[in-house]
Amino acid sequence: MNKILRCKIPIAFGQIFGLISHMIICFAAIDQCISSSMHERRQGINLKCMKRLIIISIFISILHGIPFLVFYNVQKLSGTNTTTCRPNDNHALFSKYVVYVGFPIIDVFLPISIMSVYGLLAFRNVRTMTKRKVHIIRLRLEQQLTAMVLMKILGVCITIIPFLIVYIIRFTISWRNNNPIVEEQFRLVNSVFTILFLVNYA
Repeated sequence: MNKILRCKIPIAFGQIFGLISHMIICFAAIDQCISSSMHERRQGINLKCMKRLIIISIFISILHGIPFLVFYNVQKLSGTNTTTCRPNDNHALFSKYVVYVGFPIIDVFLPISIMSVYGLLAFRNVRTMTKRKVHIIRLRLEQQLTAMVLMKILGVCITIIPFLIVYIIRFTISWRNNNPIVEEQFRLVNSVFTILFLVNYA
Protein backbone atom coordinates (compact mmCIF):
# COMPACT_ATOMS: atom_id res chain seq x y z
CA MET A 1 0.00 0.00 0.00
CA ASN A 2 2.83 2.37 0.88
CA LYS A 3 4.55 1.73 -2.47
CA ILE A 4 1.30 2.33 -4.31
CA LEU A 5 0.79 5.68 -2.59
CA ARG A 6 4.40 6.66 -3.29
CA CYS A 7 3.69 5.93 -6.94
CA LYS A 8 0.24 7.44 -7.41
CA ILE A 9 0.41 10.62 -5.34
CA PRO A 10 3.58 12.15 -6.86
CA ILE A 11 2.36 11.41 -10.38
CA ALA A 12 -1.12 12.84 -9.80
CA PHE A 13 0.06 15.86 -7.81
CA GLY A 14 2.76 16.55 -10.38
CA GLN A 15 0.15 16.59 -13.11
CA ILE A 16 -2.25 18.77 -11.12
CA PHE A 17 0.21 21.37 -9.88
CA GLY A 18 2.23 21.39 -13.09
CA LEU A 19 -0.85 22.14 -15.16
CA ILE A 20 -1.96 24.84 -12.71
CA SER A 21 1.48 26.43 -12.94
CA HIS A 22 1.45 26.40 -16.73
CA MET A 23 -2.04 27.87 -16.86
CA ILE A 24 -1.07 30.71 -14.54
CA ILE A 25 1.98 31.51 -16.66
CA CYS A 26 -0.32 31.55 -19.69
CA PHE A 27 -2.62 33.97 -17.87
CA ALA A 28 0.37 36.18 -17.02
CA ALA A 29 1.46 36.26 -20.67
CA ILE A 30 -2.08 37.05 -21.84
CA ASP A 31 -2.44 39.76 -19.18
CA GLN A 32 0.88 41.33 -20.16
CA CYS A 33 -0.08 41.28 -23.83
CA ILE A 34 -3.43 42.93 -23.16
CA SER A 35 -2.09 45.53 -20.73
CA SER A 36 0.82 46.50 -22.99
CA SER A 37 -1.55 47.09 -25.90
CA MET A 38 -3.64 49.64 -23.96
CA HIS A 39 -2.94 53.36 -24.02
CA GLU A 40 -3.46 53.72 -20.27
CA ARG A 41 -1.77 51.37 -17.81
CA ARG A 42 -4.50 49.06 -16.61
CA GLN A 43 -4.44 45.47 -15.70
CA GLY A 44 -5.47 43.46 -18.75
CA ILE A 45 -7.30 40.86 -16.70
CA ASN A 46 -8.88 42.31 -13.56
CA LEU A 47 -8.59 40.56 -10.20
CA LYS A 48 -12.14 39.24 -10.21
CA CYS A 49 -11.65 37.66 -13.62
CA MET A 50 -8.23 36.31 -12.60
CA LYS A 51 -9.69 34.65 -9.49
CA ARG A 52 -12.31 32.96 -11.64
CA LEU A 53 -9.69 31.83 -14.15
CA ILE A 54 -7.53 30.38 -11.37
CA ILE A 55 -10.49 28.51 -9.87
CA ILE A 56 -11.36 27.13 -13.31
CA SER A 57 -7.74 26.13 -13.91
CA ILE A 58 -7.60 24.35 -10.53
CA PHE A 59 -10.81 22.48 -11.35
CA ILE A 60 -9.55 21.46 -14.81
CA SER A 61 -6.19 20.40 -13.37
CA ILE A 62 -7.82 18.23 -10.72
CA LEU A 63 -9.99 16.58 -13.35
CA HIS A 64 -6.86 16.00 -15.42
CA GLY A 65 -5.01 14.50 -12.42
CA ILE A 66 -7.70 12.09 -11.17
CA PRO A 67 -7.07 9.41 -13.83
CA PHE A 68 -3.41 9.36 -12.80
CA LEU A 69 -4.50 8.38 -9.28
CA VAL A 70 -6.68 5.63 -10.69
CA PHE A 71 -4.56 4.12 -13.46
CA TYR A 72 -0.95 4.46 -12.29
CA ASN A 73 0.44 1.57 -10.30
CA VAL A 74 3.68 -0.03 -9.19
CA GLN A 75 4.84 -2.69 -11.64
CA LYS A 76 7.75 -5.06 -11.31
CA LEU A 77 10.28 -4.94 -14.13
CA SER A 78 10.79 -8.32 -15.72
CA GLY A 79 14.16 -9.88 -14.93
CA THR A 80 14.95 -7.53 -12.04
CA ASN A 81 13.95 -6.90 -8.46
CA THR A 82 13.13 -3.27 -9.14
CA THR A 83 9.75 -1.72 -9.66
CA THR A 84 8.54 1.18 -11.72
CA CYS A 85 5.49 3.39 -11.68
CA ARG A 86 3.51 3.03 -14.91
CA PRO A 87 -0.07 2.97 -16.09
CA ASN A 88 -1.48 -0.45 -15.26
CA ASP A 89 -3.47 -0.73 -18.47
CA ASN A 90 -0.65 -1.39 -20.95
CA HIS A 91 -1.63 -0.81 -24.56
CA ALA A 92 -5.00 0.53 -23.44
CA LEU A 93 -6.68 3.87 -23.86
CA PHE A 94 -5.26 5.69 -20.81
CA SER A 95 -1.66 4.75 -21.59
CA LYS A 96 -2.03 6.04 -25.12
CA TYR A 97 -3.74 9.18 -23.83
CA VAL A 98 -0.88 9.86 -21.41
CA VAL A 99 1.89 9.30 -23.93
CA TYR A 100 0.37 10.90 -27.01
CA VAL A 101 -2.16 13.46 -25.74
CA GLY A 102 -2.02 14.16 -22.01
CA PHE A 103 1.59 15.02 -21.51
CA PRO A 104 2.71 16.21 -24.95
CA ILE A 105 -0.33 18.29 -25.88
CA ILE A 106 -2.16 19.27 -22.68
CA ASP A 107 0.89 19.66 -20.42
CA VAL A 108 3.47 20.91 -22.92
CA PHE A 109 2.44 21.96 -26.43
CA LEU A 110 -0.72 23.89 -25.63
CA PRO A 111 0.68 25.91 -22.69
CA ILE A 112 4.00 26.59 -24.41
CA SER A 113 2.20 27.71 -27.57
CA ILE A 114 -0.08 30.07 -25.65
CA MET A 115 2.81 31.40 -23.55
CA SER A 116 5.02 31.94 -26.57
CA VAL A 117 2.42 33.61 -28.78
CA TYR A 118 1.20 36.02 -26.12
CA GLY A 119 4.71 36.61 -24.79
CA LEU A 120 5.94 37.57 -28.26
CA LEU A 121 2.87 39.75 -28.81
CA ALA A 122 3.58 41.51 -25.51
CA PHE A 123 7.19 41.99 -26.61
CA ARG A 124 6.00 43.49 -29.90
CA ASN A 125 3.57 45.78 -28.07
CA VAL A 126 6.31 47.06 -25.79
CA ARG A 127 8.60 47.68 -28.76
CA THR A 128 5.91 49.78 -30.45
CA MET A 129 5.21 51.78 -27.29
CA THR A 130 8.02 54.20 -28.08
CA LYS A 131 6.21 55.21 -31.27
CA ARG A 132 3.01 55.87 -29.33
CA LYS A 133 4.64 58.48 -27.08
CA VAL A 134 4.07 56.54 -23.88
CA HIS A 135 5.26 57.99 -20.58
CA ILE A 136 8.82 56.85 -19.78
CA ILE A 137 7.90 55.33 -16.40
CA ARG A 138 5.17 53.21 -17.93
CA LEU A 139 7.48 52.21 -20.77
CA ARG A 140 10.15 51.01 -18.33
CA LEU A 141 7.55 49.18 -16.25
CA GLU A 142 6.14 47.39 -19.29
CA GLN A 143 9.63 46.49 -20.49
CA GLN A 144 10.52 44.98 -17.12
CA LEU A 145 7.27 43.04 -16.79
CA THR A 146 7.52 41.74 -20.35
CA ALA A 147 11.14 40.71 -19.80
CA MET A 148 10.13 38.79 -16.66
CA VAL A 149 7.32 36.98 -18.47
CA LEU A 150 9.54 36.16 -21.45
CA MET A 151 12.32 34.81 -19.22
CA LYS A 152 9.86 32.56 -17.43
CA ILE A 153 8.52 31.32 -20.77
CA LEU A 154 12.07 30.65 -21.98
CA GLY A 155 12.83 28.75 -18.77
CA VAL A 156 9.72 26.64 -19.22
CA CYS A 157 10.66 25.81 -22.82
CA ILE A 158 14.26 24.92 -21.97
CA THR A 159 13.33 22.62 -19.09
CA ILE A 160 10.20 20.95 -20.44
CA ILE A 161 10.91 20.18 -24.09
CA PRO A 162 13.89 17.81 -23.42
CA PHE A 163 11.84 16.05 -20.73
CA LEU A 164 8.98 15.62 -23.21
CA ILE A 165 11.25 14.05 -25.81
CA VAL A 166 12.74 11.57 -23.32
CA TYR A 167 9.29 10.81 -21.91
CA ILE A 168 7.79 9.92 -25.27
CA ILE A 169 10.81 7.85 -26.34
CA ARG A 170 10.86 6.00 -23.03
CA PHE A 171 7.22 4.98 -23.13
CA THR A 172 7.22 4.18 -26.83
CA ILE A 173 10.23 1.88 -26.49
CA SER A 174 9.18 0.34 -23.17
CA TRP A 175 5.97 -0.94 -24.73
CA ARG A 176 7.87 -2.70 -27.48
CA ASN A 177 10.90 -3.79 -25.50
CA ASN A 178 10.98 -5.83 -22.30
CA ASN A 179 14.75 -5.66 -21.91
CA PRO A 180 15.43 -4.70 -18.27
CA ILE A 181 18.80 -3.12 -19.11
CA VAL A 182 17.24 -0.75 -21.63
CA GLU A 183 14.48 0.04 -19.16
CA GLU A 184 17.04 0.90 -16.46
CA GLN A 185 18.97 3.10 -18.88
CA PHE A 186 15.81 4.99 -19.71
CA ARG A 187 14.98 5.32 -16.03
CA LEU A 188 18.39 6.91 -15.45
CA VAL A 189 18.01 9.33 -18.36
CA ASN A 190 14.45 10.06 -17.26
CA SER A 191 15.66 10.83 -13.73
CA VAL A 192 18.18 13.36 -15.05
CA PHE A 193 15.60 15.10 -17.20
CA THR A 194 13.03 14.95 -14.40
CA ILE A 195 15.43 16.93 -12.22
CA LEU A 196 15.82 19.46 -15.04
CA PHE A 197 12.03 19.52 -15.40
CA LEU A 198 11.54 20.16 -11.68
CA VAL A 199 14.03 23.05 -11.77
CA ASN A 200 11.36 24.87 -13.77
CA TYR A 201 9.11 24.96 -10.71
CA ALA A 202 11.83 25.96 -8.24
